[in-house]
Amino acid sequence: MDGSKRTGVWAGVPNGVGAEDENLDRALVAGLMLEVILETAGSPVDPQTRRRLVRTRLKDSLVANLAGRVTLKRFRHLLRQLDQWFPLYYPLVSAGSPKHPAPVGGPGQAPPSPAAPGLSPRRPLREDLLAAWFKEKGRELLPHRPHRKLHQNKLWDFLARTRGGWFRLKDFTRHFEVDRKTGWEYLQKLLATGLLRHNQRHSAAVRYALDTRFLVIRADGLEPKVREALADLPSSLAERVSGWLIATGGGSFWEEDSQTHLAPSWRRPVFTRLMAADILEEVYQLRDKRLLKLAPRWLQE
Repeated sequence: MDGSKRTGVWAGVPNGVGAEDENLDRALVAGLMLEVILETAGSPVDPQTRRRLVRTRLKDSLVANLAGRVTLKRFRHLLRQLDQWFPLYYPLVSAGSPKHPAPVGGPGQAPPSPAAPGLSPRRPLREDLLAAWFKEKGRELLPHRPHRKLHQNKLWDFLARTRGGWFRLKDFTRHFEVDRKTGWEYLQKLLATGLLRHNQRHSAAVRYALDTRFLVIRADGLEPKVREALADLPSSLAERVSGWLIATGGGSFWEEDSQTHLAPSWRRPVFTRLMAADILEEVYQLRDKRLLKLAPRWLQE
């Protein structure tokens, strides 16, 4: 069996995989690689960091797209080939991709990439509805000039970074560099227009979040079900888990991806309970690792 002189890619057909299947696998890997590169365009531009991120996301994407659709033997073969093809295809595919992240946007522009490590690139916000709110009500409520501390683009940036989760008045004032009184007044205006929701608590326990209609996930229905499933555990744990699930936007994730929200000792029992409550479903299992995602009923129609 000869290797390709032009690309250096092994041209054989090991493990009984036919030549046509091998070509299809290469096209699949290259296509998914391009998709991941475009999705991570706002990620750190350090070449080594970006390369590692793309490689990790590519493997996750292969699992999410192929689990249950090809035989286990074929899937394992594809993972082995990925290690061989990646250093060859990555420079070619990434050459035409954006080399710098797009500027943090306002209505109509893509929000920044999620900061949580390992989080699914799927966006949790219904950007069309959010953009409509900015067009209809945001113009009257918020300053237009970009030099103002609280303007439309900066609010869009803040909402994208919170990923629909709960935040404190302190988080809001820090982001916009305004005093507590000014921040509170703006939050009351945003509540009155229906952009935000309130957790109905008092004093230091008060939290705000993007209203459910602007989210991919039906957060107002999901949150009480998570509390119910984890009723005998600390309430703060249920809140963190709900926030994590909302932030995934319904995309698949590995259990260990939740490391910033859940301690290792909690992950397996918590996610097992949520699966039993029909909140989560298993997409794929590889040895002792599980790829999970929210059940379809929690997605907005």
